[in-house]
Amino acid sequence: MKKSLIGLLVISSLAFGAGFMSMVDTKDLHIMLSSEKVLSQGDNKIIVELNRDGHGGDVVVAKDVRIKFFMPEMPGMPYMESKDICKKVGSNFECNINFSMNGTWQYQIFIKDDKGVDYKERGSVNLGQASDHSHHNH
Repeated sequence: MKKSLIGLLVISSLAFGAGFMSMVDTKDLHIMLSSEKVLSQGDNKIIVELNRDGHGGDVVVAKDVRIKFFMPEMPGMPYMESKDICKKVGSNFECNINFSMNGTWQYQIFIKDDKGVDYKERGSVNLGQASDHSHHNH
């Protein structure tokens, strides 16, 4: 029984490791975006996790979480965006984003926390990239 439980933990950690993750830290809010699969062209489910004082801190029950991914206009290519109002699922939020093409997409996440404080954070993702473990401090 112990071997199968350990095996399951290893397999689940390997599966999660193959997905996508990006983290942003503000002075008092830790924001983690993740997906079970590597982000790719087409539909993607993104999970937003919010904590106080770092990843293991208290879960923030936000009043509103919205996310917008966009690619600026470039020569021969129009501006593109996909946005969603995230839905509360368990202790996290889920968003559905459609990337119309491969490449680097910028994002903005808008959060109204449980205390009514507004946050607006930015980042970027490269489709096909497994994870971004960098921390952006604002």
